[in-house]
Amino acid sequence: MISVKDLTKKYDGFTALNNISFEINKGEICGYIGTNGAGKSTTVKILSGILGFDRGSVLINGTDVSKDPVQVKRITGYVPESADLFNSLSPVEFFNFAGKVRDMSDELIAKRINSFAELFGYTDLINDSIGNLSKGNKQKVLITSALMHDPPVIFLDEPLNGLDTNSIFIFHDLIKFLASKARTILYCSHHLNIIEKISTKIVLINKGNIDMDIKTSELKTLDNFSDLEKLFRDINAEESQESKKFNFEDLFN
Repeated sequence: MISVKDLTKKYDGFTALNNISFEINKGEICGYIGTNGAGKSTTVKILSGILGFDRGSVLINGTDVSKDPVQVKRITGYVPESADLFNSLSPVEFFNFAGKVRDMSDELIAKRINSFAELFGYTDLINDSIGNLSKGNKQKVLITSALMHDPPVIFLDEPLNGLDTNSIFIFHDLIKFLASKARTILYCSHHLNIIEKISTKIVLINKGNIDMDIKTSELKTLDNFSDLEKLFRDINAEESQESKKFNFEDLFN
């Protein structure tokens, strides 16, 4: 379970998160959406113990992230949009390193490496240098390293970066399976149609404030709701109107 209460984060006077609160229960997939700069990545970095905060509280399965960030890292898996990997290592070397850090047995590490490689179709690449892998295959390495220890809480920050269509389908089937096994999942993405299909609840953050916290099944009860993209545009009406006013012909004159 993820519990965030009155969380505030400031950068040199700029308030990135303004007293936000929300909860995600076991088995829930929370679609955490917002525009660029809304505070999504800041939230994920705080929840995963990477970044400190100014006020409030964050509990991950009962562990206070401000008091024991190391324990939080043990029980979570984090897939960032992109990350600096050890390019000189092969995937299998990197996974062995990640598994040892997580106190996994050699047998379990080997089993998970083979299973994930087969699932995502990179079995023939596990001994290649990570630096020589395509963007999509590097993302598969990130996903594998984040999930191979079967964490009870999972943070996904634009995890589809570089993935082909089939791998996206596989990834979402995997995420839904993990949710069915009572894993708690926070999923940040700009792909609103995907978020609407896969999430069980939606939290919308706008300029550091929570504008909406609702179960996905309840979206259709909202007035004039047709889909999440239209709802997002309506909530961000000011920015949408600026786009409509712009003369796109000026870009090419």
